[in-house]
Amino acid sequence: MKADLWEPPAGKGARALCLGGGTICEAVIDPLLDLGCRVVVVDRDRNCKVAHRCREAGIEDRLWSHAEPSLVLGDAIWTAARLMERMEVDLLVPGVPGHALARLAMVWADGRLSPRGSAAILGSLNEALSGNGTATMDPDNGTTISTLNDGTAPCPLECPQEGACPLTGRPRELDMDKVLERLIGEMSFKGSVVKPLRVAHYGVVTAEQMRDLKFMLDELEKGDAVAIATSCSCHAVMNIFKVC
Repeated sequence: MKADLWEPPAGKGARALCLGGGTICEAVIDPLLDLGCRVVVVDRDRNCKVAHRCREAGIEDRLWSHAEPSLVLGDAIWTAARLMERMEVDLLVPGVPGHALARLAMVWADGRLSPRGSAAILGSLNEALSGNGTATMDPDNGTTISTLNDGTAPCPLECPQEGACPLTGRPRELDMDKVLERLIGEMSFKGSVVKPLRVAHYGVVTAEQMRDLKFMLDELEKGDAVAIATSCSCHAVMNIFKVC
């Protein structure tokens, strides 16, 4: 399954929000501008990699009214969550350490999500990936990281995610996002598996995907177990939560 390229909506300058002004933002900022996007970057460092490309702005400013990118100083996750509550955002570029969508979900849920590692889902995931990939869990925060690349060479950024694997030359037998969707359903978890689109080889999350995630969060009830995953065809990061 191919990770499709993102295309801006017709007839409007799309609003792109970059979480972090580091290497990923630096790689996508020009392609986003070439696509006609208005770009806002959120980073706590006014000397981040893209700062020289941006005008510094406050969270209350008319951020997307300028052709020049804007830099808002602050914690990327918390500030982005607040911005998206007040303003329409068409595209989210996760460029901060960790699982950005899970961290955003925790802010949106306003303290209702308690992180829980799941040995059961880790075991089931490794069983499903047997012979094709592996999954591990961070013991500190319970984040599950899974991959179909069980070698030492990194996957190329330009991987088309369809057809034969560019590293092994072998056909892909699994799609990671489909594996996760099946496991989440089998374990009766509430869940969201987000498969980003691409800009300049990097994953981006659309407004529709963000709305679907927020809708799922709004429907949760106390005691629910919920899985939030970001996945391409070959790799995924996932967090499990208990609803308080």
